[in-house]
Amino acid sequence: SIGLSNYKEKDFNELVESNITIQPVVNQFEISPFMYRPSLAEYFQRKGVSVSASKGIGRGECFDKAPIQKLSTKYSKSPAQIMLRWGLQKNFCVVAKTATPSRMRENRSILDYYLEDEDMIILDSLTSKEDVKKRDERELQSKIT
Repeated sequence: SIGLSNYKEKDFNELVESNITIQPVVNQFEISPFMYRPSLAEYFQRKGVSVSASKGIGRGECFDKAPIQKLSTKYSKSPAQIMLRWGLQKNFCVVAKTATPSRMRENRSILDYYLEDEDMIILDSLTSKEDVKKRDERELQSKIT
């Protein structure tokens, strides 16, 4: 199997057109309620390539945002659990990096509830076009240097 990292549609098409014999099965890139790129995720899912969420909880930087706090209270779950559950319901592979055993247990405890559709819509709307533009610019800059 082949895994990809930070591939966009154009990158993937170039790879496939190079007549590779082993098809990629996963593409890991930053995706969370605060960096949601639905067209990119849907593109890879349509191609049969799993999406692995890098920074699925955004390093915890967004835990204090009002929508996350409201949903955390509503579901009696931590902000990390809300964000991980969102990714799971989008059919992403979600991984949360932590060295703290209590957080490891907490992060695994996301299978006992579902986020309601209206709450998924709220989480889907947290990424602005400006956020995506800035992320794309950073990715492009890292490829240049």
